[in-house]
Amino acid sequence: MRKIEAERVLDELAEIAFAQPGEEGGPPVKVADKLRALELLYKHLGLGESAGVPAVTVIDDLAPQGEEVVP
Repeated sequence: MRKIEAERVLDELAEIAFAQPGEEGGPPVKVADKLRALELLYKHLGLGESAGVPAVTVIDDLAPQGEEVVP
């Protein structure tokens, strides 16, 4: 039995995440499999709002004064 190592798990996730569904010779993957693998890699890499990356704030200077702009 092979030892489970983080690098091997990440390699497998990356293979699923970046595979093309229906491609011959590649792993048989579904879109849902790809999305889940990408989500796991995203979390592992610490991407997103919880990673300390400030959220984007859009300021619309072209709106008329006193008029609220709703995105």
